[in-house]
Amino acid sequence: MKVQHTTLFDLKAYIQSRPPTERADQPTMVSGKLDLSHNTDTVEISTASRQLASSDVVNHAARYFGTVQINESLERSLQDQSPEVREAVYGIIQSNFITDVTEEDQRSALLELGLAQAKYIADNYMKGDQAAAFMDTIRQIGAISTTRTINPETKQIQYATPPQKPVGAPEDYVDLNYMMRKFQPDTFNKLQDAIVNGKDWSRILTDFAKKASTNQEWLKEYREAATQPSGSLPARNRFEHADTTRLSSFASTVQDIIAQLNSTNNTFLTDNLQAFIRKLGSQ
Repeated sequence: MKVQHTTLFDLKAYIQSRPPTERADQPTMVSGKLDLSHNTDTVEISTASRQLASSDVVNHAARYFGTVQINESLERSLQDQSPEVREAVYGIIQSNFITDVTEEDQRSALLELGLAQAKYIADNYMKGDQAAAFMDTIRQIGAISTTRTINPETKQIQYATPPQKPVGAPEDYVDLNYMMRKFQPDTFNKLQDAIVNGKDWSRILTDFAKKASTNQEWLKEYREAATQPSGSLPARNRFEHADTTRLSSFASTVQDIIAQLNSTNNTFLTDNLQAFIRKLGSQ
């Protein structure tokens, strides 16, 4: 079929958390591309995109943060770093940003401490543009972590992320996953359920793609959202002036700040700091 104008929709249906009872080998992501013509009602989905092959299962979903662009930027910043530094960075994201902590005061304190730990890494293991790009990426992930919500029905933890546009994608690229989550969340939940349970999800995707391609209001709001950040960082960071010259100095000044916080139980912060130190102790 010859198409005069094509908009590329890229499906990335990410299941952001799983109940503990689910099998570890259940899919967490399915990728597929749609070539959706504006002058036809026909949408073709490739055979490969219809299959939940083993290669489509993301076994290390915890190392995907926010969007494809954010993830690629993080990987570029860490590509020349030692395993210890990489683990320390992933530890910050998993223990300070994207966590299962429910108490808001604790979540805020962990976020602030994580930003300070990231600055220590930038100051000691990176230089110039690399350090600046790393901190920009870390701040994006930290900001996304503040958008955390819990679906009252499924109990899934979800984060609001900006629309994605992979490197090399055309100007009129549309992140169908984002649009479905934003404009028809019930449809997105059905899609997730179909993917996880091995049902036929292609019809759900195809029907929504047709609708999205002709809804000018959705497209306008999508374009506006693509230029806006997700979430926001705290205006003040209690740990921002921690001494980053040496690991021992950093640990000492952070511990002093923790001791001065108005809380009867700051053990979670001390434990977090000690875990960070252990990861970098041999560096």
